[in-house]
Amino acid sequence: MTPFPYDRGGAENLVFPKLGRRAVVLCSGPPPQPYLLHYWLSGADLFVCTDAAGHPYDELPRLPDVVIGDFDSLAGRLLDGKLGPRYLQVVDQYTTDSEKALLFLVDQGFEEVVMLGAAGWRLDHTLFNCGLLERFGDRLRICLAGEVTDSIRVGPGEHHSWALPEGMSFSVLPLSGTVTGVTIEGAEYPLLGETLSPGGPATISNSIAMSPLLLTVGEGSLLVSFFRQLPAEYSEDPFDRP
Repeated sequence: MTPFPYDRGGAENLVFPKLGRRAVVLCSGPPPQPYLLHYWLSGADLFVCTDAAGHPYDELPRLPDVVIGDFDSLAGRLLDGKLGPRYLQVVDQYTTDSEKALLFLVDQGFEEVVMLGAAGWRLDHTLFNCGLLERFGDRLRICLAGEVTDSIRVGPGEHHSWALPEGMSFSVLPLSGTVTGVTIEGAEYPLLGETLSPGGPATISNSIAMSPLLLTVGEGSLLVSFFRQLPAEYSEDPFDRP
């Protein structure tokens, strides 16, 4: 078992398996490698791009269903949308394009979202996008998928069990101030009903000692990041092999 079973697609991801209507949102940060976008689009019900993310769209693994934003980055480059994406312009300077996409998906009844291109380049955008996991925590399951990490929110009263490989690294960080009742079992550095706060103690770069990894939260929310290692057979783009 690998932490990233490419042959089965993102709907069967071990950290963030598909449990309901799923959308993939491509944000305007550093673009993901083609294999990563291809992987997460497998099994997705809707593909959304924010503003100019992914443009020109015909170079993506598939055309987006919806392009949403204020379109300041796409000025003069809009397509007519015929037989292609649906363009939704939302002129609201108090929300980011990523937030506009999530609000649209909530309105459309989606239950979970994979966000790519949501981290990197600008620290303020990265931190804001991490905060969206908490802001939408009661409406959407969200995974921030990066080149080497998959990050999710574990909210108050939640208990999770992940059948992940021994030795896989992970980190937990408070998302909503002080977090109480944190228990981690199956890790190199376990916790038992501990309290975590932004001021410490450090809970970075733990590792799985025994599968399954168990995590329980009492009050508050955690950002949990799992660090993947690309399997040797996929050292090159796994969807561009001869």
